[in-house]
Order: sequence, then C-alpha cells, then structure tokens
Amino acid sequence: MQQEAQMEQQLINQLTHDESQWTLRDDLKTEDDLWENFFRILQNNNREVLNDVPLTDNEKASVKAKITHSTFFKSAQEFTGANGQYRVTIDRDDTTVGTISLLVIDHTNIAGGTSVYEVVHQIQIERREELDNDRRGDVTLLINGLPVIHIELKTPRHSPMQAFNQIQKYITEQKFNGIFSNIQMFVITNGNDTRYIAADQHLREKFLSGWVDENNNPVRNYIDFAKDVLSIPMAHHMVSDYSVLDSKQKHIILLRPYQVHAIEAIFEASKKQQSGYIWHTTGSGKTLTSYRVAHNLLSIPSLDKVIFLIDRKDLDNQTTQAFQSYANNDSIAVDETESTINLARKLISHDRTVLVTTRQKLQHLFKWQDEERNEDMFKRLKNLRTAFIVDECHRTISPESKMDIDKFFNVKPLWYGFTGTPIFPQNSRDENGKAARTTEQLYGPCLHSYTIKDAIRDHAVLGFHIKNMRNIYQKDDDESDNKDKLNNQYVTPQHMQSVAENVMKISYRTLGIRNINNRGYTYSAILTTAPANMRPIDQAKRYYKLFREIKNGQSEVKVPERIKKILPDFPKVAITFSVTQNDDESVDDQAFMKAAIDDYNHEYGTSYSLDEIGAYNKNINDRLARKNEAYKPQSERLDLVIVVDRLLTGFDSQYLSTLFVDRPPMNPQNIIQSFSRTNRIFDQDKKYGNIVTFQFPKTFSDAIDDALRLYSQGGVGDVLAPTWEESKSKFDDSYHEISHYTNPNAPLSLLDAPDEIKKDFIQQYQKFDKAFAAVQTYDEFDNIDQEKDYGLTPEVLDALQGTYETLLEEFKKNGDDVDDEDVDIDTDYELESVIDKSVNYQYILSLIQAYVPEEGELLPSADSQDSSEIDDYIEDLSQTNKPLATIVSQLWQNVKAHPENYAGQQVDQLLNEMIDQAYNQQLAAFADKYNVDLNDLKFVVKNYDVHAEKQAGVNQLLSRDAFKAFKAANAGTELKRMMDWKKQVRAQLADLYENQIAPLINE
Repeated sequence: MQQEAQMEQQLINQLTHDESQWTLRDDLKTEDDLWENFFRILQNNNREVLNDVPLTDNEKASVKAKITHSTFFKSAQEFTGANGQYRVTIDRDDTTVGTISLLVIDHTNIAGGTSVYEVVHQIQIERREELDNDRRGDVTLLINGLPVIHIELKTPRHSPMQAFNQIQKYITEQKFNGIFSNIQMFVITNGNDTRYIAADQHLREKFLSGWVDENNNPVRNYIDFAKDVLSIPMAHHMVSDYSVLDSKQKHIILLRPYQVHAIEAIFEASKKQQSGYIWHTTGSGKTLTSYRVAHNLLSIPSLDKVIFLIDRKDLDNQTTQAFQSYANNDSIAVDETESTINLARKLISHDRTVLVTTRQKLQHLFKWQDEERNEDMFKRLKNLRTAFIVDECHRTISPESKMDIDKFFNVKPLWYGFTGTPIFPQNSRDENGKAARTTEQLYGPCLHSYTIKDAIRDHAVLGFHIKNMRNIYQKDDDESDNKDKLNNQYVTPQHMQSVAENVMKISYRTLGIRNINNRGYTYSAILTTAPANMRPIDQAKRYYKLFREIKNGQSEVKVPERIKKILPDFPKVAITFSVTQNDDESVDDQAFMKAAIDDYNHEYGTSYSLDEIGAYNKNINDRLARKNEAYKPQSERLDLVIVVDRLLTGFDSQYLSTLFVDRPPMNPQNIIQSFSRTNRIFDQDKKYGNIVTFQFPKTFSDAIDDALRLYSQGGVGDVLAPTWEESKSKFDDSYHEISHYTNPNAPLSLLDAPDEIKKDFIQQYQKFDKAFAAVQTYDEFDNIDQEKDYGLTPEVLDALQGTYETLLEEFKKNGDDVDDEDVDIDTDYELESVIDKSVNYQYILSLIQAYVPEEGELLPSADSQDSSEIDDYIEDLSQTNKPLATIVSQLWQNVKAHPENYAGQQVDQLLNEMIDQAYNQQLAAFADKYNVDLNDLKFVVKNYDVHAEKQAGVNQLLSRDAFKAFKAANAGTELKRMMDWKKQVRAQLADLYENQIAPLINE
C-alpha cells in the first residue's frame, strides 16, 4: 500500500522536476524559518528601494503586521494588488528616507523577473490554543516566500474528505494564521481523487472542484493534477488570474477548470481576431467566467475597448450586481454608463476599463449620428477596435440588433457570447431575411462547451427530480386530440385548487420543512403559470389570491398540519409581473399590484408603493436569493413566488429548490433555462432541483426528454433523479442486507464481533442510510408504514445508528493501524437519513455574525427585528446542549450590547476562545476542589473515552500525594479514606466530562 510519505515524495519529485520549476527547500521546517526566508526574498527583490540598507527588526515587525491577515479574504484583497502587484508600504526607521513601497509579488511577471517558487513540506505549525496540538502540514507551495497553496494528502484507502476535514480543523484551531494567512488555495487528495478549493474560514464541501482537461475528461490522479494545475506558470495563474474576489459575500472564488479552459479559448481566438460563443450549462458560473474574460481581454493592446453588453431589463438583476461585486477588488475599473452622452465619452477615452452598458443605450447613441451631432466624436467611435462580451447572449441582443452594431464600426467587433442553451438547427429561430437563426450563425463557432451532463458529473450543479402530474379530469394519455378541452380545464377553479393542494403537500419535502433542524432554514419555490386560454398575468393574479386565502384559512385547501406545526406562517407568498401604464388591463393590474405590495409590506415591514415597483421587484429577488445577510433568518424567508416569466432566466439562488409549472410545455431552451433555477449545489439535504408540472403530463415529459437530449448531448439518464420505483428498489435491497444485523436474538453482539463483520456492517449501514434518505424524498413514501412494513421502529433505528457510530469511532481511533485494503471504510461519511432533533448552532453563529460590523464600521447590517429569532434558536439549543447554549447566549448578549467592540471579527473564533476559557476554568475549579495536578487532569480529559472502563492517566492523577494535599486542605471532609476519595473523583470526573466538557468540545 502506498504510504503518505511515499506519496508526498512523489508529489515533490513532480513539482521540482521537468518544467514544474518549484525549488525544494528542505531546510525550512518552522514558521520562523518561513518568515526568515520571506524577508530574505523581499529584501533581495527590493534592493534598489532599500538602497541596500537591510530592514531593521522594527521595520520587519511592520511588514509582518501588514502581511498577517485576520481572514483569507482580507489577505486576498492585498494579494490581488493594484495593477497586478502585491505591495506593502512602511515607514523606515531612518526618518530622512520616509515611506517606501516594497514589492511582495508581481503578478504581471509570472514565471520570470522577481518571482521565486519554492516547495516546503512537514512544516511544524505551533498550537494557538491550550486545547490544541502542534501540527505538521503536508506540502506547501511558496511564491516569493509566502505560502499560497497548501496540499494535504491521504492514502488511497482513505477518503480525500479526511484531508478536507483536517484542513478545516487546522483553520478552526487558527493554525493558518501568521504567514499562513496568505494561503489562497487548498488541495486535497488520496492519490486517486484530487480536488481543490479556495481558502476560506469556513470551507464548504460544495465548493470543492476536481480538474478536467479541455475536453472535459476528469483528471483525478494527484500526479496528473500536479502536472496540469500545480506546475509553473499554471499554479501562479490559478491564484492570480483565475481567482476572483466576491466583495459582497467576502469569499475568494477559484475558477473551475471548464471556466479556465473557456477563458483560454477566448484569449486564443481573440489573438486570431476570431469571434465565437461559450456553451456552459446554466448554473455553472457564466457571469464569473465572462467577468474574467473581460479582465483578460483588456491586456490585449490591439483592443481599444471591452464592452460587457446587457439588456435594459437586466440593469437590476444579479448579473450586473455580481459583475460589480467582483470588480470592487480588481485592478481594473468597471464603468456603468449613466447616460448616452456619458457612454460616448467613456468609449472614446483612453482609460483601460471594462464598460458595462445596455444594448438600448448603445443603439440610441448610434441614432445620434443621423442627427449630425459631433462629427469628430463619431469618427473616433467608428474607428474603435472593440470586443463585446454578452452574458445570456440570446436574451440580450437579437440578430437584427447585432447587425446594426456591426455596421456602425469600421472595424468589425469581436463578439463573445455566453449561453447555457445555444440555439441549434433543431430549434432554430424562424427565418427572417439575413438574420442569424442559430447561435453559431450569430456569434461564430463554439469555443468551449460544458453541458449539464458534465456539470452534474463534476458536482457543479444538481440533477432534476421531475413529477409530471396528471390533470384531475384526465382519463388517458391522448392529449393531442383533447388539447382544447384540457386547456379549458386548466383554468378552472377545480384545477387550481388541485394544483394548490399538491403544492402544499409536496412542499413538506421539497422545501426542506420535514428536516429543517438539520440546517435551521427552509428552501423556496417558484410557481410559473401561462395558460393557453387566459392572459397569463390574470391567471398569476388568481393564484396569488388563492394562496393568500390558504394562508389566511379562507380556502377549502388547507395547510397540512405537519407543516403548520413547524411553520405556522406558511406559505409566505409574493407575486411579481410587469405592470404597464396604457394597456386595457393596466388599471386592474395596477390596483391588484398595489394590494399585493401592501400585503408584502405588512409581511416584511417594508414600505414600498406602486411607484416603487422596481424596488419591490428587486427586494423579492434579494429576499429569494438570500445572499444578503439580512434575508437569511427564517422570519425573512419567502416560501413561494408566483410569476409568468420573470425569474425564469438569469436568476440564481441556492435556496431555490422547487419550480411548480402550471403551463403548457415550453421550447427546449426555455425548459432548461427555467428548470435550472432550482439545481444550484447547496447543502447535504438538497439532492436535486425539483420540478413539478401540472399540464399535459405525457407531452411535457416528452418535451423534457427532448430538451435534455439536446442540451446534455444525449445523456438524459445522467440528468434525472431515479424514479420512485428505482429508489424504492434500491432501499429494499439495502434494507435486506442491513436486516441481518437487527435480530435481537443474535448469539454475538456486533460490538464483540470480528473486524471483518464490523467492517461489513459499517459498509452496509452507510448504503442503507443513503438509500433510506433518498427514498424519503419522494411523496410516495407517505404511503409507507416503515414500522409495520419494515420493522424500522425508532428503537431499531436508534440501535443501528448507535452501533454504527460506536464501531466507526473504533476504526477512526485505530487509524492507520487498520491495514485491510480489501474492505474500504469511509470514516468521513455523513449520515443522511437522520433528522437532527437538535438545533444547528453554526446557523445561530451565522445569524449573530450579521450583527458584527465590518472592520472600520460602527453599525452592523442586521435589523434589530431579527434578534428575537436568535434568542429562540438559543433557547432551542439549550434543550439539547445547555453548556454550549449558555456560552453562545453570553456571546450573543455581548455582541448585541456592544457590536462596535467586535468589528471585523469572526464570531466562531470568538466562541472558540470563550469555550477554551470555560474549559480551563472548569478544569481549574475541579483540580482545586480535589487538589489534583492540573496538567495531569488536562491529560486525562484530553484522552477521555466514554466507552472505556479505564481512563488513561487516572492513576497518576489520583496519586497519594494528591490525596494528602486534599486532606490537608479539607480537614472536615467525609472522604477520610483514599479509596473513597478516588471513587468520588472518578465519578465527578465522569460527570464533568460527559455533562460539561464533551458538549463543548464535541460539537
């Protein structure tokens, strides 16, 4: 079996040989060594600025303070640097010299100039807290002495998630502070499965990414990954050119491989003066890719301007907001043009900026030419060499509009369109003279593709779970002959009530209500309606009234009791559609929307009017997206939004889990676009994007299959969730295997069984757990009596889970001593079928974090009306973990009273410090009470095993000298005999650990 040390050496050999260009520094083994090496390189690269006068200790301390950051995001803000250079500014001790700027890393001169690339391994990272241990990191890559990429390795028989969890543990223990706070990227591998992730204080599994080559073939082997990603210059590009900072979410974003390949493909095409389009499936981050494309195109001298083109309707959408959020920390400027004349001035300026403008504004500018305005300005405009980047390239610009723009310029512009749903000959536009009918005709060849099938394979998006509901009147599948009859039925009150009843029933599962305690929040849904025999907006209005009546208890359709017990205010519903001024229906639409906005204001404490409908619509977008901390509390959630077409393209929210579709089948591109609102990767409980259709079930099913075949290049089965029958069959098989272990009369307890049987049970239980969790996501499971049909009583399930966790812990403790390659145990598997009855305290911390101001600010962003929800959650937490709830409550009261004292700090780190303080206080009090040695007590507690009969270190703790000291200090004690004293200390120690210490350190 390949050991970690051998893997580590093979990785280092790859990094330091051939064209990789990393230099092994085996002499660097401690953090002090790293700092010394960093200053050596810094001074060598800045000799001229330093005038050959070395930095003093005081000056080094100033540099250290500026190089050390409280979060990875803050380090990345400095790392990105102005104009592609990471610099620090200090005052020299010699006041006659004054202030100097030192170059730390030059991203404009990758693999050359002042860039120094080194690799170190097994660096000792000292403990930051008393409860922690010293650690050693596996492999770290340094650029100019700063650690920027850290790699953790496990052997092939271990899950790479062990390396992931280990990194998170180091982060929690604050091991990656100091010089390590400059890390931008983590890599985890077990040799056969290699993935990377951007550095963050809270790593989330969903952001892990594997690598694929330019043809989307996975690259999993760690040596192959090192060749493709960790060699120079690619590694440096990854943390500089292929990294984006999201100023809104305060995250580093590392591009996924398909995004990198698309950027490189466009860059190569641009050098040949070739246009084209990128086909990246909806939800795969096209806006982010297009942003980096804009950034890179600016570096091409032959281009005068790079223009990011959007539609006027998108001015308030997430695309523009995201673009601005990325640009806030960039070395380039992004200009939104406020007026047509402002657009003209910026186009002819010499500034190297990306312009964000609308198609309408650009075409309005061209019309001025006919009015003979400013001939010189138009001459300069027409001679511009431009590149247009078009996100959602079919919605933003029509073939006719693109022809108009091309005609205006003397030099034909370069065009790079981004779409998740290209138009092919199979679904081409209607013929209209010379106008392009397909994406290729409009933009040029496909420069890179990444289909929904690729994205699901790479865990970049989720697949779809689709239910095509039969109409309550429908007796057979002959829909074509009964089309008119069915269309009439689809607008009847009876059909609408049936739809509403199904929405109520289905939401229990698809909105995550049944297992809310696993997360602390629920998901959201959209209902889209556009019947053939009625004006779509009128039907949307009817649905809004119906759901309001359901919410207020005024309808025959009732909210199920199992939902009302968890969410008494369900459903919180809103509606959004375009309100016109002069149409025949305008008066009724405006009166209706005014009432709907009043409902919304009453529900959420807002104060919008009909005149502010744009702000109202934006608030719905933001509340549904929940990217703003203010909308994350459950009290601010939006359960259901009713639309015709709004939000079905371009809208992005990981909280959106379900799309209810009460309309006839759409064309292939609109099916994929609308369905893809639901399939963003999120948490462990969100398995699929849920789609429920209510019209023409057979026709819609065929249309969905056709769309998936077109946009996944044939892989329909790879995109859809298993059917109920398939999932239940899988569960039945797993139940059959696990049932062998549920016999209460078995002659041998599993806990005493041979290792082979224990391992088999662990494997079978994990398969059972996954299948049990999956089958419970189907509404058909309501018809199953798990106790009667399968004998799965709460007692049986608890016993199985308890045995599993005990055995798993046993194998975890044995660790590398378990050397059986025939039986692979995933010790990092997370149970899926268990609905946690306790409250997720990390969710509480995320709510408290919203009350902590940003660094340099006095007031937090959160609204005080949300504070009662935190109090309620802490109260719930106290029911299952009172010691932790007490400390969280204390922290919450401190933050609430004086938020300014905690500006810029991380709540989880504050909590860890308070837990450490409480831990030490309790141990000190115990040691003082029984006169035992405090260090001996810490050893016992650190190694305490609740399943062991004897605890390590107890004999040394309960020494005769300790008993003598106890008697001397407690003359009147009833514990006269040492045996009685030992017995009581052991009992009190067990109580202390199980009821006070374990609840704090095991969360």
